[in-house]
Order: sequence, then C-alpha cells, then structure tokens
Amino acid sequence: MIHQNIAPHEVFALHNLLTFKNICATKSATMSALASDSELRSLMEQDFSAAQGHIKELKDLMQQSNLADMGL
Repeated sequence: MIHQNIAPHEVFALHNLLTFKNICATKSATMSALASDSELRSLMEQDFSAAQGHIKELKDLMQQSNLADMGL
C-alpha cells in the first residue's frame, strides 16, 4: 500500500464526494424499485452498482490519508 499525504482540504473534498455518492446510490436504489420501465430500471441498477464502486474507492482514499483517524 502506498501512503499518500493528502492535504486537509482534499480530505474535506473527499468527504463531500463520499456524502454525495451515498445520496446518489440511495436515490438510484429507491427509484429503481419504483420504475415501471425495465430499461430505466436496469440503468438505475447499473448506476447503483457504479456508485458502490465509487464509494469504495473514496473510502479507501480516506483511509489512506493521514487525517482519516481524526474523524474527517
């Protein structure tokens, strides 16, 4: 694992992106259950899967930062 020094403002930006992606994933999951069109439902499910991957990547970056243990 490569330890990267991430500046505090970058950690804050990662946190904001992580929050946004969580909201997007929740919305996609909820709305896909309500979609009557199968193609639209499939697109929303794909978006949810992609968002889960993005969330994992953002969490990994946060854990690598030297500020992750400060609760940011």
